[in-house]
Amino acid sequence: MLYGRGAETDRIDRLLAEAKDGRSGVLVLRGAAGIGKSALLDHAARKASATGMRTVRRVGIESETELVFAALHLLLRSGLDRLDRLPAPQADALRGAFGLAPSSAADRFLVGLGALTLLSELAGDGPLLCLVDDAQWLDHSSADALLFAARRLEAEGVALILSVRDGSHTFRRSGLPEMRLGGLGPEDAAALLGDTADALAPHVRDRILAESGGNPLALIELPAALTPEQRAGHVTPLAYHLGPLPLTGRMQEAFQTQIHALPEPAQTLLLVAAAESTGDLAVILKAAQRLGVRADAVEPGERTGLIRVDGGLAFRHPLIRAAAYQGAPFTRRLAAHWALADALDGATGGSGDADARAWHLAAACTQPDEAVAAELEHAAERARRRSGHAATTAAYQRAAQLTPDPRHQVRRLISAAEAAMDAGQLLQSRALADRAARLTDDPREHARLAGVRAAIEFEQGSPRVAHGILTTAAAPIAATDPAMAASMLLEAVRDAWFAGAPDLAGQAVDRVHTLALPSGHPLQPVISAMTGLSALLAGDAARGLVPIHAALADARRSPPVAPGERLIIASMAFMVGDDETSMDLSARLTDDCRAQALIGWLPHALQNLASSQLYLGRFQDANASATEAVRIADDTGQHHRIDHLQGVLAWLAAVSGDEETCERLTAGVRAHATRHGNVSSLAWAVWAQGLLALGQGRTQAALDLLEAGITGTIRYQLTTTLFVPDLVEAAVRCEQAGRAKAPLARFGQWAEATGRPWARAVALRCEALLAVGEEETERHYTEAVGLHLNGGRPFEEARTRLLFGEWLRRSRRKADARIQLRQALDTFERVGAGPWATRARAELRATGEAATDVRATGAAGLLTPQELQIVRLAAQGATNRDIGAQLFLSPRTVGYHLHKAFPKLGVASRTELARLDLSDRNS
Repeated sequence: MLYGRGAETDRIDRLLAEAKDGRSGVLVLRGAAGIGKSALLDHAARKASATGMRTVRRVGIESETELVFAALHLLLRSGLDRLDRLPAPQADALRGAFGLAPSSAADRFLVGLGALTLLSELAGDGPLLCLVDDAQWLDHSSADALLFAARRLEAEGVALILSVRDGSHTFRRSGLPEMRLGGLGPEDAAALLGDTADALAPHVRDRILAESGGNPLALIELPAALTPEQRAGHVTPLAYHLGPLPLTGRMQEAFQTQIHALPEPAQTLLLVAAAESTGDLAVILKAAQRLGVRADAVEPGERTGLIRVDGGLAFRHPLIRAAAYQGAPFTRRLAAHWALADALDGATGGSGDADARAWHLAAACTQPDEAVAAELEHAAERARRRSGHAATTAAYQRAAQLTPDPRHQVRRLISAAEAAMDAGQLLQSRALADRAARLTDDPREHARLAGVRAAIEFEQGSPRVAHGILTTAAAPIAATDPAMAASMLLEAVRDAWFAGAPDLAGQAVDRVHTLALPSGHPLQPVISAMTGLSALLAGDAARGLVPIHAALADARRSPPVAPGERLIIASMAFMVGDDETSMDLSARLTDDCRAQALIGWLPHALQNLASSQLYLGRFQDANASATEAVRIADDTGQHHRIDHLQGVLAWLAAVSGDEETCERLTAGVRAHATRHGNVSSLAWAVWAQGLLALGQGRTQAALDLLEAGITGTIRYQLTTTLFVPDLVEAAVRCEQAGRAKAPLARFGQWAEATGRPWARAVALRCEALLAVGEEETERHYTEAVGLHLNGGRPFEEARTRLLFGEWLRRSRRKADARIQLRQALDTFERVGAGPWATRARAELRATGEAATDVRATGAAGLLTPQELQIVRLAAQGATNRDIGAQLFLSPRTVGYHLHKAFPKLGVASRTELARLDLSDRNS
């Protein structure tokens, strides 16, 4: 019976009922030790069992936190026979993570996707309940994978409930629903104590009620630790002796009292079981035997209810495990770890046993030992190959502590710092890097550490500071390792770009050119391109775009293979206004990231794809790509990427006239990007707000916003060049044309250097706005419209035609005006540019033509961004499993979205999808 937990059990019951209806749900129970989290999980398990719902359960164990994917393996082991049903990359990732096959160093988030699909497979037999107790002790790799899966549970029929102890940061700010558990109320606490504790003297009863704070476990266990005399009140109750100990300490003391009452062999066996993390009875008995303890020592602990033996050995409560371990003398704990390491020597359980042995040896060490440190280093390498970066960090760090030779110690600390960086543990990475730096004078090692520090600074601090770290550390290795120095300086150029600092970019480029790199070195094309980037940042488009054009030409002849290089080339295509090339490169890279499950690279690939779709007027597609990218970037901790993507989404919201969304997104971008000095993302927020104001007719606000951008901290960003035409239009409409002339010169230089007809057309549009004579104005507009016919950005073409049509109407040439205005309105309505469509429609009415919607919303416009992606893939013949693998969803969630999309589209089957026009309205 659960006392005082009616609201909590009701919520859990609803979660299980929803799972039975095919809907998935997640709940995190957070509270103090003993507060009743495990009891609520027990309630969920009983409820599930009574209704025939399958349950898988796992308890996190503190000593297991360094064993890569150990907890996830045990949670999912009942479904390992179904791995062949998963897409091959996911199945291979899980096999490698669980040590069932050689590891391929797959993307670490692919394991989470495999876990999601495997849970979906298990739920295919009926609703599934997953319970994880003491989730704060999950190894980091398992926790990351489980979080990745949990955030994508939607329509699989899976209920996932996790309990987490107060004070733990595990799953905090994860976006998962939480329920905070407090102590029982006075009446419920008294009822529980009265039903579980016999013959307590009134003052003893009152003291326990006061000391427990309503903690259910304390109410049960503190009386159990009292002697008959204490219960009768003849001597001071145990609770009085505990003084200022926190409640968890008091309960552990109570459990230790019960353990110490057992025969010594039983105490030793419980100690070995507490030190062993998996509950493997064979290993526990084998280790206990090495300490002179026979198998029948299990019986006293089982009889008293401290442990359960059912295929494996489990403690009734995590605090009993802690009491058994922490209540034993230090030397006996060392002996238990040595015995377990000996028991695992030569075990055939694969890398998991080898890792466990290494950690038990490390736990038994009291002084440096190179042999043990080497075993831990091997464990670190195994964890790295399985993408268990947190476990890699821990193993390298402990290996460094046990390393007698300072040179090897530094090497292992650097490896630990790099692994922590890969795991997203930035504060730990910084601390490890600082520690290593104090132990070495080697410039190359300091250069490696600088790479770590700069990456951390870029993510959490300032790109400008990251630039300084890299350039400082590159100097001492310039003569001995010019290639490494060059790579660091080129990374510093990138940091300067994000910081909007042309002086810093120029300094780094100048230093790269002094390095003694041989002719034909692979870095030479990158150096040339970065030199151009530096010049572009400084405002010299004519000089800057020449090497960027050359780099693009080289890439067409010899396409790069690595994702990072492909992203750079796609970004360079943006810089020269070649949206078609950028979209082609970005789409191919996105497809490859999906096919190869390169989840960490995908947000950046989708960001480039969304930007190119935006420029090409495919606003629905851009919204779908950016929305998906934000979701993945949030999972992978790519905060700068989120800023940029939300800037893109804000721009799309501004064009559509969605003021609320635009303002909400830009507020978030401004806050985070300003705090971290990321002016590249900040520029998108400024552009979006300026465009929103312009579309709403608030031209003075638009002019002030955009002008502040061009003269402020973002002034060196290419984005500020791209929004010059908006500034020009705002200035002219405010009758302040003088404020537009200098910015237009900057845009004109860039447009000329790109060689793109659309860019020159927009420059001519701006010149037409500023022209003083009718003949000059018409000549500029006519030439601009002609250049737009060569293709390029359709939204910009429509705006050119709108402005031309407005000018023609004011010149009383209504028939000519209608030609331009109709085409502008058609484009605005197709792309969903509401404010501009309204303006074009009003202008058409002013010419005497009654304008209505030119085109109704297409089929694609009826769907959410995610539904659109799923339906398009289904129309191409992809199965639910294929679609799930590409979009990082479970197959059952894919089916759920198709089921929702069919009525919207007026179809009844997948075969009918192929007959629909699902393209973006402007694709």
